[in-house]
Amino acid sequence: MLARSNFAALLLLAAASIPATSSAQDAPKHIHIIGASVSGGFEDGPLFGAKTRGDSVSMLHMLKKWSDGEVKVTSHAQLEMCYLFSNPVKNGKKQIDLAKKKDPDMIVAVDFPFWFGYGHVSGDKAKARLARLETGLAYLKQFDVPVVVGDLPNMKGAKIRMLKPWQIPTEATLKLLNARLAKFAADNQNVTLVPVAQIIKALKVDGVMLPLKDGELKTGPGALLQEDQLHATRLGMALMVFQLQEALRAHFPKKHVLHEQHWSFEDFAKAAGADLELENLIDDAKQKK
Repeated sequence: MLARSNFAALLLLAAASIPATSSAQDAPKHIHIIGASVSGGFEDGPLFGAKTRGDSVSMLHMLKKWSDGEVKVTSHAQLEMCYLFSNPVKNGKKQIDLAKKKDPDMIVAVDFPFWFGYGHVSGDKAKARLARLETGLAYLKQFDVPVVVGDLPNMKGAKIRMLKPWQIPTEATLKLLNARLAKFAADNQNVTLVPVAQIIKALKVDGVMLPLKDGELKTGPGALLQEDQLHATRLGMALMVFQLQEALRAHFPKKHVLHEQHWSFEDFAKAAGADLELENLIDDAKQKK
């Protein structure tokens, strides 16, 4: 199981690589979010073959709550983000072009690379996936502002109705893709790579220890994912943004209100509207004792 301390170490390492913002004048004033369905707040349900209706919340909602009006936060229409999968090169460019028009000071692109590595490709699949990822990275390279981007998780085991086996890179290819993402971040000082693969592994495979004020709460594998085992629940999104907090804070200078913003996990759960989901998990844990 990936412990809370290991999460913190990974994210502090990412934050430590961010060049210090020197003054409040240099601090981001406008964050723009690009990405796919997880950031868009996709909700699984009977329409997509699920037995029960899923529930989630968007990255836009979460970052608006976390920043509390201190910065402007914008994104794309949920449908546009959810349809990135259908043509990542075309739809990704559309997101990039709109983002440039918005002229933000910071880009949050946690799941933007996902469909540049996943999805349908033909021919030499490893080579094709790497080539398509290069297109996605070329898009991101157009920004000279801070860019927070996630690496690629292993989503093997997601429901076939959402992700076909042939849409998933092999483990060997996934390593190559993530190595290229790591090099991209190392070569571009404005890019911060956050360990989405580790976060999702904990959510999906290991289960996580929720860092509650009254003590850690153990959750089972997949407990914070919707029925499709691909998209996070509201509480899963709360945990994800909680783990991104250090990387976000590091882009603001000392004494800036968002540099000093230290939300607890419960704060993020409340912002996500996941209070009932958390209460149910706590009740289940008590009943198992």
